[in-house]
Amino acid sequence: MGESYLKEKHSNLIIILLLLFPVLINSVKIFGNLILLILAILGAYVAIVEKKNPFQIKELRIFSWLTIGYFGVMLLSILMADGFNAEFHHLGRKLHFLLAPLIALAIFQVDLPLKKLLLSIKVGLVIIGIITIVQFYHPLGKGQISGMINSNIFGDIAVAMLFLSIVQIFIETPKERIITFITALLGIIAITLSNSRGSWLSFLILSVVYISLCYKPFLKNNKKRQLSLALILLILLGTVWTQTDISKRIKTANIEVQKWHSGNNLNDSNGLRLQMWESGLIAAKQSPWFGYGYGNANKIASEYAPSNKHTIKNKTHLHNEYITNLVSAGTLGLLALLTLLLTPMLIFYKKLKDEKIYYYASMGILLCTSYITFGFTHIAFGEEHVNAFYVFFMAFLLLNTENSTLKKRDLL
Repeated sequence: MGESYLKEKHSNLIIILLLLFPVLINSVKIFGNLILLILAILGAYVAIVEKKNPFQIKELRIFSWLTIGYFGVMLLSILMADGFNAEFHHLGRKLHFLLAPLIALAIFQVDLPLKKLLLSIKVGLVIIGIITIVQFYHPLGKGQISGMINSNIFGDIAVAMLFLSIVQIFIETPKERIITFITALLGIIAITLSNSRGSWLSFLILSVVYISLCYKPFLKNNKKRQLSLALILLILLGTVWTQTDISKRIKTANIEVQKWHSGNNLNDSNGLRLQMWESGLIAAKQSPWFGYGYGNANKIASEYAPSNKHTIKNKTHLHNEYITNLVSAGTLGLLALLTLLLTPMLIFYKKLKDEKIYYYASMGILLCTSYITFGFTHIAFGEEHVNAFYVFFMAFLLLNTENSTLKKRDLL
């Protein structure tokens, strides 16, 4: 009786943590990482007491090797570049991937219905929507409207949360759809007020991917649903476009890029970003295989920049995940990044035909697409909040996608 009671308490604690994570990750700065740390400790407890190895459990094996492999490549890049005198503290932001197998092992111990997790994501969207609205209208509000988190990171996570939250909308009841619509609207408000152009690029690409995923099972030969979805998207996008300065910022970006091509623009936001990309690619050619060590990308790229060397050197990344990884860890690092993103994508795509796990697979594709697009202009795995979000949801989704004993509950 005592052992059974402890196991039940252990499971209940993990479920509470799983439901709290989407609520807090984008609104409270510390708690998302704290939740993952607790899950890692609980996973270590399971590994020691129950003698379970995540690398030997079928449902966890791929995820565990992917995350440890990525962390290992980043560690190797530092050792190859600087030896044991390297500044290993840079790897602190990658610890999520080192602990990922233990986090997955903790999640493996419980059975959490997808609908409950989706509800917690929606609660999280409501909270960040309210936060941004309050900041926007507060007379002493910050210039950055994104809670306590960097606006680019905030906007990116909000985009991912938004699309994950609407994955089951076509099988929801009318009342549930109203709730989903309201939470999605608040999510779009949060994305808009964060004023991140990169997040909007991700939003547009994910819209296409989402419609593609939904078309055959839910939209094909159903004119009513097609029209309803089109009207909702037009209303949301039209409202955002007319009520914000997004169109102005896009026009400004276009002008700045044209100036950069003519050699007259090196100091504004887009000119500096393009300069980092160009100098990063030049630097990568000088050390193509193992790079210059994780954490050294900006320092090295600044040496090849025609101007703004000090500004580039003091930034933590090159505003492009692919170039940052190429400079930091060379071709090996870029391959590790692509493997981390594309291997799960392929697994999820193959599982779409299985109706028992269709929604897990759909969410997995949306998650992978999110991070692929984040890397275009921001960072996908260079900041603790985005790392935590990816590790948490990828562990949950890959685990359930690989679980052949799943019930058909999530289709009801």
